[in-house]
Amino acid sequence: MTIGSSIGSRAALPRVSPECSALALEQLRVIVTSPDVAPGARLPTERDLSAQLGIGRRAIRRALEVLEAEGLIWRKRGAGTFAGPPQAVLPQAQGASSASPAGLLNLIEARLTLEPQLARLAALRAAPEVLPRIATCIDRIAKAEDVDSADLWDNALHREIAQATGNPLLLALFDRMNAWRHDQGLRKLRAQVRSTSGTGHAQDDHRRILAALQTGDAAAAARAMHDHLAALHSVYLTYCQEEARAHDV
Repeated sequence: MTIGSSIGSRAALPRVSPECSALALEQLRVIVTSPDVAPGARLPTERDLSAQLGIGRRAIRRALEVLEAEGLIWRKRGAGTFAGPPQAVLPQAQGASSASPAGLLNLIEARLTLEPQLARLAALRAAPEVLPRIATCIDRIAKAEDVDSADLWDNALHREIAQATGNPLLLALFDRMNAWRHDQGLRKLRAQVRSTSGTGHAQDDHRRILAALQTGDAAAAARAMHDHLAALHSVYLTYCQEEARAHDV
């Protein structure tokens, strides 16, 4: 099966905002990792992908950059973009979340439960080539020109850590949970939180996580990830409490 026909067979996927890079990434990742797509299969052009998926070319381009960083596609100048070795298709969450304060807290609670353990395993198992990719994600977050780009690379960073565990079931769990982050309503809600509360600590947290992974310190990696997500939980909880009080007035 060609990538073009694979895209066509996924017509049931929901249409998204033209500039939603996260959902572009999700849809393209499902396509290029499909067992129906042969290694080395050529991807349609950015223009064709944009038309077929109903997503803007800028969002498509950003998603392809992340897939290339993850090693799922490769590019050859003048020849095009090609699929890498296929991996197991990860099921897409249906009705992932409601864009509510409760949904936001459910998301961060789930992340607090799962991701510190992913970081622990990643510290023990990460292949040498994974760490530079994680460092690249951190660098791209710092250099992001807007919130959309920063969020996309933050997502890629956390997925690299999940993938570094070497456990496909844990990676599948992460991807199912991560579908909540891609919900457009929750993305808007998270953007509101950032605009009012800020998350300036995140990059320092990311560097502490990377340092623990580089030294193979499983306990430090788990602790750094927990502290990172606990700080986000505190910010989200404060925001949700303030919103609840505002609606009670």
